[in-house]
Amino acid sequence: MNPLLIYFKEDCIELWSLDNNGRLLPVLYHSSNKLPLYFLISGDEILMDDFSKQSYLNGSTNSFGDFWKNLGNESLNYERFLAKNSFASLLPYVFKESILPSIAKSHFHSNLPTILNQSNVGILFDSFVDDDHKEIILNLFFQIVGFDPNSLLPIDFFDCFRDLIIKKNLINQTDSFLLTNISEGNFYFHLIGRNCPSHLGRKVLEGKGQDPVLDIVLDFLVEIARAKGSIINTIELKKELKNDAIAILSKISGGLVLHTIKNPNIDVSPLKISFHKNDIEGRINNRQSLNFIQHELDSFIRQNNAEQLPIFLSGNIINEIVFREFFTSIYSKVNFENDQFNHELILHCLNKMLANVYSPNGSVENQKSIVPPLPTKPAIPPLPNKLTIPPLTLPRPSHSPSQEMIGKPPLPPKEVILNSFIKPTNKPIVNSPPIIKPELKLPPGVNKIPPIVSAPKTKIPPPPPPPPPVKKK
Repeated sequence: MNPLLIYFKEDCIELWSLDNNGRLLPVLYHSSNKLPLYFLISGDEILMDDFSKQSYLNGSTNSFGDFWKNLGNESLNYERFLAKNSFASLLPYVFKESILPSIAKSHFHSNLPTILNQSNVGILFDSFVDDDHKEIILNLFFQIVGFDPNSLLPIDFFDCFRDLIIKKNLINQTDSFLLTNISEGNFYFHLIGRNCPSHLGRKVLEGKGQDPVLDIVLDFLVEIARAKGSIINTIELKKELKNDAIAILSKISGGLVLHTIKNPNIDVSPLKISFHKNDIEGRINNRQSLNFIQHELDSFIRQNNAEQLPIFLSGNIINEIVFREFFTSIYSKVNFENDQFNHELILHCLNKMLANVYSPNGSVENQKSIVPPLPTKPAIPPLPNKLTIPPLTLPRPSHSPSQEMIGKPPLPPKEVILNSFIKPTNKPIVNSPPIIKPELKLPPGVNKIPPIVSAPKTKIPPPPPPPPPVKKK
């Protein structure tokens, strides 16, 4: 069965696989391979689609969003089957009950147990996801969805990213680099090394990973909400108003902005907004926000002695003209992703899953290395020059004869003598238990190994002396 990749991004989950020719193939659920990280409780069913997202943005009851913000919020619950459940359980339940059974049947022509126990399923978390959030999701996928640990493979984003830019000859195998991206409105700096683990350091600038104009709009909305009577603190107000600020930002180019905020958490809902773009243009000061980002990045670079390392801009940051111009004007060795980079990264991760073997630096080993090596033969001590060798004592085997013994073994109750290379005689071997015959290499000058006579279970008396020779008449 071809691998299945579950890619966690900022606002959605993407499902990918490979076709029989090794080409990238989207795995469709309800006509799309992108599942918005929004949920709607409809009766006893959990929906995860565009309708759920729109319901949450419209403030509908029984709808849930802000996934990464609420993932660890144990106080946020929903009721289902007459029981309360945590917000974090929404995702694994909808995967178990709806998504995986659907794609197992339509895409893999199989069933849910096959997906959970036999198939090659990988989880890729985008670069901004915290380790705590990764652990929560993986544990719930094991406990609720029912994945077998051997069939679920966590994939390191930074290892795949590094492999791909090496493949593109953007860095050498021994190079380190800086990676920066924006997610959830935050700015992220990453230091990626050349050894395993590759992720060596991270710095987060909260609230600085968005268009500086959006900050101005948020401040403007907070002032209006306060003037209308809201007593919510500024930080919480900005979190509640962020989606409306993004919508307003898209309307500013038209000049006159008319917008209604329907959010009961700001104390003044509904809040009608009406202003002209000239009312906020005088507040915009991109340089002030960018100066702060430059100061923090320079500090991060100095602390890690990374002055000579190249910088890679990843993800949504490449679509922000303000940030692109900032980096290219201040820093050298700045690299941008092209439009196909994301698909190339996903394809590379799927190929790593297909190989299912990782070297210490995260690169894919040769496909032949999947075959386990043959068991090694027992170690044979070097032979002396003479054919007469001292007895070699062997313990009674308590493990497979193919296992290699290390060091000098202890003597058994009855000594077992190996005489493989002693010149054979007509005398029987007395008081010898059965001998284990190892595979031995012949020394120079010896053409064959003499047979080894197994001793009988009972003692055999020594043979009588030969009769005196008869004289010839």
